[in-house]
Amino acid sequence: TLFRSVEIDLPMPLSNEFISLIPDQRAVITKLFSDKVLTSYSVSLEHGKLWATIIAESENEVAEILMEFPIIEHCEYKMFKLAFHNNSGFIIPQFSLN
Repeated sequence: TLFRSVEIDLPMPLSNEFISLIPDQRAVITKLFSDKVLTSYSVSLEHGKLWATIIAESENEVAEILMEFPIIEHCEYKMFKLAFHNNSGFIIPQFSLN
């Protein structure tokens, strides 16, 4: 199992069609995090970029995962094999109702 980084170029400016796909995209991303397939996901609208780190056996497997992204047909992407991937395990604190 290897970590693969993906750099995705978003279509700028974002069309209404693209924007309408965002809720479905977020649902897929949530599922991939829950399945521990995705370890990071970042978006910069300023630069029209999205970066994701995916755990996969091969570039073909990464491509299959990316095909699950509702937005992918509107984007171009590049894959990079990572030698290692550190993650701080950032956790959003729970809110107290007290």
